[in-house]
Order: sequence, then structure tokens, then C-alpha cells
Amino acid sequence: MSDRFFVGRCDLDLHIENCQSLKEKRRIVVSLKEKLKNRHNVAICEFGDLSLWQRTQLGMVTCGNSRQHVDSSLRTALNYVENFRGVSLLNYDITII
Repeated sequence: MSDRFFVGRCDLDLHIENCQSLKEKRRIVVSLKEKLKNRHNVAICEFGDLSLWQRTQLGMVTCGNSRQHVDSSLRTALNYVENFRGVSLLNYDITII
């Protein structure tokens, strides 16, 4: 049994396509966040570009007792974001401690 655990963090920079208002952006971001939470068991928050219609930054966090499991979980969630309709992934950064 291991006495260690790992925390993985992923910063996402996203472009929301064809968005015409903050209300529309919020609808898309809330949908994406809820689906990531429910399907990939990650904690997620919006932290940047809050007043821009077509840009957002999200932070995802997960933890586990294996570095490989944490990395795999974040990359699976990242793959989901890349294929989410109406959203383009511009940049990301994964850190595991």
C-alpha cells in the first residue's frame, strides 16, 4: 500500500465558437463543466476571461494514488473537451504533483 497520493491540474484556454452574448457563453460553459464533472470525476472552475463572449479559461483538478491514473484521467477529460461541440481548445497545461 502506498502512502502517497498525486494531484493533477489542467489549465484550459478555450474559444467558444459563434457565441454572441455572455448569456450564451454561460450556457455552453455550464454545460461543459457539468458534463466533465459527471463523466470524468474532476473538479472544475472558470477562472479567466469572464467578461469576454468567445473566450474562457477553465481549471480542472483530480487526485489519485497513482501518477499514471491521474494523468490518464486528465487526458481523457481533455480529449472530451477537444471534441465538445462549439468549443475549440486553444492551449492547455497539465501539472501533476
